[in-house]
Amino acid sequence: MATQDENYLIIEDHIIPQGVILAVLAPFVFILNFPPLIWHLRNRNTAAVSMVFWVMLMNFLSVLNVIIWPYIDMRDMYDGQGLCDVEIKLLGARTAGLNAAVLCLLRALAAVLNVDKNLLGPSKAQKRWNTAVEMVWCVGLPLLTMILQYIVQLNRFALLGVSGCQPMSLMSWTGFVLIFLPPMIANAIALYYAILVIYRLNKYRSSFNSILASSNTTRSRFFCLFATASTLILGITPVQIYIIVTQYPRQSYPFNFRKLHDPATWNTSVVLPSTVLYDRWINLACGFLIFFFFGMGRDAKGMYKEWLVKMGLGRLFPVLSLDSHGSSQRGGLSTDNSKRLLWRKSSWIATTESSRVTCSRASTSPGIIKHSDNLNTPASPARPLTAFFRRFDPRRRLEQPGTKYELPVFSHRRQTSDGDDRGVLVSKEIKRESFVA
Repeated sequence: MATQDENYLIIEDHIIPQGVILAVLAPFVFILNFPPLIWHLRNRNTAAVSMVFWVMLMNFLSVLNVIIWPYIDMRDMYDGQGLCDVEIKLLGARTAGLNAAVLCLLRALAAVLNVDKNLLGPSKAQKRWNTAVEMVWCVGLPLLTMILQYIVQLNRFALLGVSGCQPMSLMSWTGFVLIFLPPMIANAIALYYAILVIYRLNKYRSSFNSILASSNTTRSRFFCLFATASTLILGITPVQIYIIVTQYPRQSYPFNFRKLHDPATWNTSVVLPSTVLYDRWINLACGFLIFFFFGMGRDAKGMYKEWLVKMGLGRLFPVLSLDSHGSSQRGGLSTDNSKRLLWRKSSWIATTESSRVTCSRASTSPGIIKHSDNLNTPASPARPLTAFFRRFDPRRRLEQPGTKYELPVFSHRRQTSDGDDRGVLVSKEIKRESFVA
């Protein structure tokens, strides 16, 4: 249903360049943010999922609006009823939702560095409590903002050219407090946690790696989360200050809910000519930032390779089926440490001299004969020099499933207690269970 022509202020009736740029970049950034969203869903990171969700949702709405209303002049176009009723609720809750997600991220990072309560890692009860707190902030605060926005909602919605649906609220002291106070509180708490994380990083910098190990996280993941949350909070804070200064009520209007929500006047929409609003570009910047920190790391690259293998490209490109150490990938993603612990094969060489035992670590090779008088005699005929070095290649050992490894016999020279070196040769064989790869 089109609105009457006299309700429009006609300025331009062609597609503006800003709309074209937004229509191209918004879906591109939306697709780029899918891998970080899936990665955080796998790890059940509620705060990070909420952060990526709000950024993706805003970019999706941006491209949807610019496709439906590409012109500044919107005569004979869709009037927005139904769609805008939903969009304005989401747009009203976006700032609170994003601030709450950043708050929970910084709170979790501060908890990781809390050595007084995190010596052995969080217990199951603590994990459930943290999840409940994050759900209250990331879900409860946006829902509360939607309810508070309806109280001071001036009319049904406003429809802007190119930018699409936009909420309109009564700019009195009541509206100022109900709309801007919840995001401001979340932003202030997030700033506190950001400062707390920086303080604890400086305080525990000498034992930082051990603290992360007890929390089952890595240095790269920690700093990616901290850099993303800090950049967002540093970018959101000046914008919120600017909005508060510009939207600060200069006059006080009496608030009357019944009069404000009179069906005769409230159930209307306002159509205004406009261009791309500044917050659309902020959403694009946030999307690129999320992909830069979470979509280009080692974990993300491993997930990309896993997807390509599942699509059948591993047969065409065998390198996709190999991990960073050259071994074949089996199952899902795993850390480098777990792979090294799984495949590492080593032995202990005991050397006894002057009543002291010195143990050193050395890798064993199946090509050494178990004789004390000739430890370096190869079990196979002479090979070229390159073949000799290939015997010690760990990737070659992994490619021989079923190979058994045993420790050789070592000779030790013992000295008697009276200091007389009688040159007694003691042959000691260290036996160990065979390892089957």
